[in-house]
Amino acid sequence: MNEEDVVVITVEGSDHPGIVAGITQALADVDANILDISQTVVREVFTMLLFADLKNSDIEFNELKERLNQVGDEQGVRITVQSEEIFTQMHRV
Repeated sequence: MNEEDVVVITVEGSDHPGIVAGITQALADVDANILDISQTVVREVFTMLLFADLKNSDIEFNELKERLNQVGDEQGVRITVQSEEIFTQMHRV
């Protein structure tokens, strides 16, 4: 698995049923493999961090972003998609 095949997906918004289902279904539709997922709800604010491997997927990065943005619009949450490499560089101290 190359670092460039892994994407980091962050989600935030008001908590309600269906957020995780919508995002994971979109990833399953493109043959992405979820490597790790963490979610928290604090005072009805939902946050999630998800790592997904795209090595078996034919989808282009920008197309994945568009699909997940559509899910975000449907769910009323903000979704950010970054390559793991960019995510790691941005959070290095």
